[in-house]
Formats: sequence, C-alpha cells, structure tokens
Amino acid sequence: MGQWIVGDLHAHSRCCEDGTLPVAELVERSRAYCDFLAISGHARNSDNWGEAQYAEVTEARAAFPDIPIFHTGEVEFPVERHAMMLTHPGNREFELQRELVRRFDRRAGVVGIEAAEEALRFVEEGWGGDTLMVFNHPNAPDLSYEHAERLSRSDLFKVMACIDRGERRAEQMWAVGGDWDRLLAKGRRLFARFGSDFHRHFSAGGRDYWPGEFVQDHLWVERVGYREILNAYRSGAFYCTVDNMVSDPVFAVSESADAGSMNLKLECTINLPAAFIEIVSDGRVARRFSDIPAGAWRFSDTLPRGTYYRVRGAAEPRPRKYSEGDYQPVFLLNPVFA
Repeated sequence: MGQWIVGDLHAHSRCCEDGTLPVAELVERSRAYCDFLAISGHARNSDNWGEAQYAEVTEARAAFPDIPIFHTGEVEFPVERHAMMLTHPGNREFELQRELVRRFDRRAGVVGIEAAEEALRFVEEGWGGDTLMVFNHPNAPDLSYEHAERLSRSDLFKVMACIDRGERRAEQMWAVGGDWDRLLAKGRRLFARFGSDFHRHFSAGGRDYWPGEFVQDHLWVERVGYREILNAYRSGAFYCTVDNMVSDPVFAVSESADAGSMNLKLECTINLPAAFIEIVSDGRVARRFSDIPAGAWRFSDTLPRGTYYRVRGAAEPRPRKYSEGDYQPVFLLNPVFA
C-alpha cells in the first residue's frame, strides 16, 4: 500500500546570506506542513561550499529521524537558471554539491548549453541514477525551448518549477500549448513542481510562508525515504497544489475499443470550489469543467487519443492569509502517457 506525502524542495536556512533560521528550527517549523524537506543553500564558489549547511543538516537528521532532509544547493547553472541536484545521504551528497559549484558555476565563466550538458554527464557518471536535477524560480528567466529539449534527453533532468512564493507562475509550464506541452508531445518525461523558496516568514517580518504552508508537492510513495522521494519526482508520481486545493487524486488512462480514443478516469476530493478543471492533451484542452463545488468529484469517459494527458484547475481568488490582496488556489496533476 502506498501513501501520499507532502514536501518542499526549495527552502533556505541561515546558512544562506539572506536566510534566517537554523536548519533544525526550519525543520521544526515545517513539520506541521511537510513530511520531507530540502535545504537549498545558495551555492558559492569555494573549495568546500556548504560545510556549515551540511553540518546543520546532519544534526537535524539526528534530531528528526522521521523526516528526510536533503542537503542541496542552488547552483548558477551554465544556462541561465538556478539548478539543484538532489541525491540521498549515502551517495556522496556533500561531494556532489562541492564539485558542481567548483566545475559548473556560470559566474566563473562556465556558460552555455554544451557546458550544461557536460554537467549532467559528469553527475550521471559520478553519482548515477540516484540523482535528480531540478530547476527553480519560474520565469527567472524561462528556459528556452531549445535548451529544455536538449537537457530533457538526460535521465537526470525531470523537474521544473511552475509556481513559487508570491504565486510567481511559469507560463511555459502552466499555459496550454506552451513549451511544456511541446516537450510532452515528443514523449519527454518532464514534470512540474511547486516550491516555497522560503527565506523569512511573514510573522518575522518576511514575505514567505512556511514550507508546505502555501504551496505543496504531494508524492505517492510506498514508504517515506530518500530514494522513494527521488523516484516519485523522477517518474512524475506527484501532483502540486496551492492551498491544498484538491486531494487524493486518481488519474489513469487505458485503451479503448475505438482505436482513435482512450478511456480516461479522473477522481479527486475538491477542497476549495473550482472555477474550472481542464484536461489537457497534445497542447489543447480536451475537456473543460466549470463551477465545481467542494466534495468528491469523478469523471470517466473516452477522449480523443493523445500522446499524454495532464490536468490543471483553479479556484476563484481568495484573501491572503498574512498580507493584503488576493491569491488564486490552483492545482496541477502531472501527465500520464498513452
């Protein structure tokens, strides 16, 4: 039997120049919302980047043995994006972060798509399949389609950020018919995630929610462990929410008697009434539902055969918890492939 767990891959501790909390306190505060966490230092070019963070992560693991805590860092990748490499504690995790910033820091002049591909080969050869690359920060800037297509050929690059703090949203991942849909139509297994990018909480004068408080990644795992979490992200066995808009989804496709169609089953609990839910296939909306009340919701029917199917939905804007203005709850179910 599997289970849904919630976590956040993008949280900063005091080990960053703009972070505020010790790792142990950050984990303690996040326990109300998260089953796992990644401590995502700002990688800086030095011989032993991350020593202080790694020491605090090691201590926090001893204090909270039931919560997987990844040690990772945001590297200024050769293509203009913050990238993180994640691996489990038994796979030379400190050395991985150190070598990435030594060898592949864009600020040191290591620039371009060829250097980015070299970085992926370097990690794959040295650390193997127990490693995962994640791109952070929606729209900071967008990764070009050409670069995303080339990098997505690697088994290590599987996850890109769609939403982070302040609801910054990557249209190339959210919009219908954008770069993500083009890649999925080519059969590329690339998945979307949300993340807090936590630095300082609203209650302490910052502008951030606790990891897992505002945005959530929900992973389906057999047990709560480092390898299981990495495998769920790698295989797309997760979905993402703002404010836990939906829960417990069931999403599956199967062959239909009609060669031009597929059977599709979609079920979930809608926690916040949905303004719309859309099933997207091959860069277009294959089915749209509007004004869906909270509660159990089910759909089962045939749809035109496509390469893949993904689901997105949104609620009406709601008042923010800590600050002025509104926010919009949304959710994404990562694609299933025909």
